[in-house]
Amino acid sequence: MAEMTTIETPPPATAWHSRPADEVATELDVDPEQGLGGEEVERRLTQYGPNELPKEPPPSTWEVAKGQLTNPMNIMLMIVAVLSFIVGQIPTGIFVLGLVTFNVVMASNQELKARASVEALAQLQVPHARVRRNGEVEEVASTQLVPGDITLLEAGDVVPADGRIVTSATLELQEAALTGESAPVAKDGATVLDSDIALGDRTNLVFQNTQVTRGTATVVVTATGAKTEMGRIANMVTSTQRQRSPLQKELDGMTKIFGSVAWIVVAVIAIIGILRGQTFDTVALLCISTAIASIPVGLPTFVQAMLSSGAQRLAESKAVVKSLADVETLGGTTVINSDKTGTLTLNQMTATTMLAGG
Repeated sequence: MAEMTTIETPPPATAWHSRPADEVATELDVDPEQGLGGEEVERRLTQYGPNELPKEPPPSTWEVAKGQLTNPMNIMLMIVAVLSFIVGQIPTGIFVLGLVTFNVVMASNQELKARASVEALAQLQVPHARVRRNGEVEEVASTQLVPGDITLLEAGDVVPADGRIVTSATLELQEAALTGESAPVAKDGATVLDSDIALGDRTNLVFQNTQVTRGTATVVVTATGAKTEMGRIANMVTSTQRQRSPLQKELDGMTKIFGSVAWIVVAVIAIIGILRGQTFDTVALLCISTAIASIPVGLPTFVQAMLSSGAQRLAESKAVVKSLADVETLGGTTVINSDKTGTLTLNQMTATTMLAGG
C-alpha cells in the first residue's frame, strides 16, 4: 500500500462529531479498511508526539532538598550556625549544621520515596491498543497511537485516544471519568450531530480513558496526548499553582513566634552580660546556646516522619500520594462537595467473595 501524504495538525476545535465518518477519514488521509502504513505512522508520531497525557516535570533531588532547606526552622538554625562560626564557636557551628543536614536529608529522602512509589505504579501497566495498519490488525502500546490510526474496540477495553466512530455494533461506553455520568452511554457512528452539542452528548465520538462496557467498534483516532479531552483536563491540573498546606502554614507561623521570642531572649541576655562585664566569648556562647535551645531542632524531622507514616498507611489501603504534604491535606479535609456519586467511587462492580466447589 502506498504511504499516505503529509497532513497538517488539525486544530483542537475541529468538530469531528458534526461530520460523517468517511469525511473524517478522508480529512485524516486514511483508509479505514487498510489503516496507516509503517512509515506514515513514524512520521505522524514525530509530528504529533507520543500519545501521553501531559505530566508535571518531576523535581530534581536538588529542588526537593532546596525546598526543605528553605523551611523557616532550618533557616533559623543556619543563621545560628553562621553566627557560631563568626564568633569562633566552630564546634557549635558544626553541630548545628549537622542538625540542618540531618533534617534536610531525612525530609528529602521521604519525599523522594513517595514520588518514586507513584512513578513505579505508573510503570507497572502500559496499556495497549489493537490497531489496523497496512491492512492487518496488530497490538501496539497506546503511547504509539497517532491521529489517523484505525483502532478496534470491544467490551472491556479502555479507549486509548479520542476518535470518531466509523462502524459500531450495540456500542456502550462508561464515560464517568470524563463527564461524571454513572450510566453507560450508547454510541453510534452513523449519526451526525450539531457542531455546538455538549461533550457528553457526542454519541458518535469516543474519548480517551473511558471504558467500553458493551459492543464493538472501529474508530479513527482524531486526537492523541494533550489534544484529547483528558489531555486538556490534565493541562488544567498541571497548571494549578501548588499552595502550602494548612500544617505548613501553621508551622511557618509557629516558627516566627519561636524566632521572635528566641531573638528577644538572646538580646536580653546579651545586654545583661555586657552590663555585668562578662567576656565577649562567654556572652556569645551563652546567646548561641539559648538560641539553639529555643528552637525545636527536631520538629522538621518529626513532622516528616509523621507524614511518611501517614503515606505508608495510605499505601496499605492501596492509595499512594505523590507529595507528603498531600497526606496532611487529606487529613485536614472535613467536607467534600460533589454532585456525582460515580466520581467518588471506582464506578464499577467488584466481586469480593466467591464460593466454589460448595
